[in-house]
Amino acid sequence: MEIKIENILILWDEKVTDIFVSLINTLSLSFSETEIRNSMAKLSENENFGRLFAYGFGAHHLWVAQRMITDPEKVMENRLLIVEF
Repeated sequence: MEIKIENILILWDEKVTDIFVSLINTLSLSFSETEIRNSMAKLSENENFGRLFAYGFGAHHLWVAQRMITDPEKVMENRLLIVEF
């Protein structure tokens, strides 16, 4: 598995950095698709994670995007990172 950071992190909330570091650490310690899915489900239980980030899965990858400051229902145009498994 490989974590690719594809965009800059916008620090519009004081919790962004801590949650992003937690995300990277969690993904770095995951060794299978199942572990990634379980880890993301656990992270998404944190209401701040869901308020600041959106994520989804493709056939062989996980993507994470940062939510927009002006409208948290929308995500930024470019994803923040991708993990291929």
